[in-house]
Formats: sequence, structure tokens, C-alpha cells
Amino acid sequence: MTTPENTAPARCRAAHPDDPTACTGAGDAAVVADRTGTRVPGCVLHAARMLASLDGGTVHPGSVHGAATDVHRLAASTPPFAWWQDGGAQ
Repeated sequence: MTTPENTAPARCRAAHPDDPTACTGAGDAAVVADRTGTRVPGCVLHAARMLASLDGGTVHPGSVHGAATDVHRLAASTPPFAWWQDGGAQ
């Protein structure tokens, strides 16, 4: 029997590697796009943190009804790179 080396739970694609926070809800609740059109699905928390950290980013509906609105509202009150203030890597 083998033991996985990394037993940390999987996180959404919008979670920054240096952000230690756990996902909130579905990992594809909303989709964040940067100004080049690259789209990344994410939970509400990490999608909001990503949106707050992008210049010219937009949020689009994902799998959860109303989550894009929640992401937009949360991002408006979230500083860019919020995990730095949470004690993550700087």
C-alpha cells in the first residue's frame, strides 16, 4: 500500500500557490478572466482574491447561480494579493 506524499486537499485553480486559505464552496463557482481572455474557474473566495489582484480582470458565471456577483462584491473589498496580509509568502 502506498501513501500519497501530499495529503492536502485539492484546491480550485484560482487559488494562488502562496495563499494558504482553503476553498469555499465549489471549485468552479465562478470564472475569472484576465485582460488577455485567459479564464480560470474558482471558488468564491479564491476567484475574488484573483479578481482583486488583476488589473482589468472580469468575473463570469460558473456552476453556482449568483456566485459571480458574490465574487465581484467580495473582490471590491479585498486588497490585491490578500494572502500577504494573511501571513502567506511575501
